[in-house]
Amino acid sequence: MKSIFERLPFLLIVLLFQSSLLNGQDVARLQTTEIQSTVLNQKRPVFIYTPPMYDERNLVSFDVIYVFDAQNRELFDLAHAAINFSDFKRKCIVVGVVSPAYEEQEYYRNNDMLPAPVNVKPEEYMVKNANGENFWRYVTDELMPYIEKNYQTSPRRIAIGHSLSASFVLDKMIHYPDVFDAALCISPNLAYDQFRLANDFTKLNFEDTVDPKLIYISQADELTTMNASWNEGYQKVKSFLVKTENKGKYAIPMQEFPNNNHWDTYLAALPSGLRKLSAFLTENPLLPKGDKREVTFKVTVPDKADDAFITGNQETLGMWAPEKVKLNRVSEYVRELRVFVYYPLEFKITRGTWESEAITDQSNYQGENIFISDTSKYIIPIKVNEWIDK
Repeated sequence: MKSIFERLPFLLIVLLFQSSLLNGQDVARLQTTEIQSTVLNQKRPVFIYTPPMYDERNLVSFDVIYVFDAQNRELFDLAHAAINFSDFKRKCIVVGVVSPAYEEQEYYRNNDMLPAPVNVKPEEYMVKNANGENFWRYVTDELMPYIEKNYQTSPRRIAIGHSLSASFVLDKMIHYPDVFDAALCISPNLAYDQFRLANDFTKLNFEDTVDPKLIYISQADELTTMNASWNEGYQKVKSFLVKTENKGKYAIPMQEFPNNNHWDTYLAALPSGLRKLSAFLTENPLLPKGDKREVTFKVTVPDKADDAFITGNQETLGMWAPEKVKLNRVSEYVRELRVFVYYPLEFKITRGTWESEAITDQSNYQGENIFISDTSKYIIPIKVNEWIDK
């Protein structure tokens, strides 16, 4: 008979197999797909990260973070990993926007990131065949619709860029403020095309949006190691922000990391930016709006004696008072409430106190709200797995 040590590899395989059966999709998943872009006439790879329990949480809508320059895979991987170490109230889908090199076309990531020049001659510009306008059309007309059709997305979009992709993202926050709710712009180049981006920023109309916006801008040692124009462009923006007292609904924190270089500043600036992003999202939740709709909440409880209450982001859901809205007992294990609501829905199930909050099949992370923006969801079945006080 073999000893336990001789049988150890087999036992490990059995344990791992049993664990996978028990946990199902209780791990994050990373997919790679391709989009045939009509706008760019290129096949574009895309990375898509979905959080743990994404499949099981079939009612929930997830915010989407678009990470540009994802052909540098480490930028994308660090972003989706770092989010899980940040104080985000909800899990996110993370999309890696890849700008690969097409050698035969002499087409590279700079062609994606830069708009056609306005202030300098094309032959004096940073890149030949600047294609930023078409790349933006690819993002908004092809990539985003693909993600929103095939994944459970909320209306909230966030962008992360580094270097020229930070410049690209910042440019879009200025000129297309309705596309992204927030952007982390790490070491953007503000000097290209005779300070075009810096000058556009100083013309930003802070009254141009009714929705809160976050623009995080950081710089590393580029302010002293790059040519003088890099620092000059940054100082234009910094001076403008210092002088502008009323920034409307914009939050625009700036940070400098002089001990980091242009590349490794991502390690320092990304976590700092994510902390500010987390605070911004907490302070500015997506508010219910639009047409009123009737929905039915069907909550299955683990014990016949259990009462169930709902508390959420609007009056009919109790406005976050856990004892206010009690569901009706319709059978031994089912509690039900039919009510008119506005979307998006954001709520929790309790037994009437915050100490008795439920962990459900749609909220497997303790403390995480259930968020639903899909208006076709008018029957809301929720299963309580356990109560945190039991």
